[in-house]
Amino acid sequence: AALLVHTRVSAGDRVSGEGGSYEVPGRPPIADEHPQPSFTLSDAIRLSSNIAMVKFGSRLEPAEHFGMLRDFGFGTPTSIEFPTESPGTLHPPREWSGVSAASLAMGYEIAVTPLQLAAAYAALANDGILLRPTLIKEIRNPGGRVVYRHRPEPVRRVVPARVAARLREMLEGVVESGTGTGAALATFRLAAKTGTARRIVNGRYAPGSYTASFAALFPAEDPQLVLVVKLDNPRRGSYFAAQTAAPVTRAMLEQALAAREVALDRARLSTASAPAEEHVAEIPPGVVPYVVGWPYRPDTVQPGPRRPVPNVSGKPLRDAVLALHRRGFRVNLKGWGVADFTWPAAGDSAAAGSVVTLFGKLPAPPRP
Repeated sequence: AALLVHTRVSAGDRVSGEGGSYEVPGRPPIADEHPQPSFTLSDAIRLSSNIAMVKFGSRLEPAEHFGMLRDFGFGTPTSIEFPTESPGTLHPPREWSGVSAASLAMGYEIAVTPLQLAAAYAALANDGILLRPTLIKEIRNPGGRVVYRHRPEPVRRVVPARVAARLREMLEGVVESGTGTGAALATFRLAAKTGTARRIVNGRYAPGSYTASFAALFPAEDPQLVLVVKLDNPRRGSYFAAQTAAPVTRAMLEQALAAREVALDRARLSTASAPAEEHVAEIPPGVVPYVVGWPYRPDTVQPGPRRPVPNVSGKPLRDAVLALHRRGFRVNLKGWGVADFTWPAAGDSAAAGSVVTLFGKLPAPPRP
């Protein structure tokens, strides 16, 4: 963001990839997991290049670098309704060492909370305006009347709208062809960024211990949700966020699309078509939407504007919802138990991204 605001980089600027290893005096060599001969700024973000970010970051004055991080809210509390909120850690330039600028360009020498990270990405979603987060949506009296409803509270403009839009475009490339492809959805685009960092244990970087994070804007073209997934010391297979936090993000967004009680304006979702006419069914009181199980195993989505609705009759609702998601449909769930039928019916075709209503029924009791 600082590089764009202060016009220190243009679209065609490239820096050398140094063969995947780069020496900065005073610190261990900097390495890339996805080395390239050279990088644009978009490439550096898409492929999480430490080397390129250090090189581009060196074009900033310390005050510019620090000022942008502080403007995004790092190093200060968000003022959420939580009395012991951590402000994180962001040292002023007078306390920097000779390698601080390089470390900060890669996300080191700074400590942030997941909430700060979510608020910073929300500023990009809101065309560059940082908002104060809240835990309280509304307060109602015993009679149900709303006595308080939260309204968005702007804190400051961090970047111009054009810079926020450009950054969202770059973050979209992360999911399309970069380190975040594990979070890609069949019918909606994401703007996101992976993060993998060594963990501090007793004041020192612990060997073999990492934090994997993934921050996503959904959908990319008109963001409504910011989702931050943080995994402490993932142990199954790879510790990289691309293989850990990114797939978790995809599963959570699939669940959000399947749920009725999610803060999504579905009319604004760009790939949404008009909902199909719903077959009316009795819904037991207190029923909540089922969610998709984890781990998921994504199938290859069939090409073409319309796809056949699969037959999910008799399946557990979790499995039925997942089968419909794999075909690229959104799901409106009615009832519970096991899948009974869908509307449009199994075998009919429907547009990718359109709503398929899934009706559930209680399984028949066993015979005595």
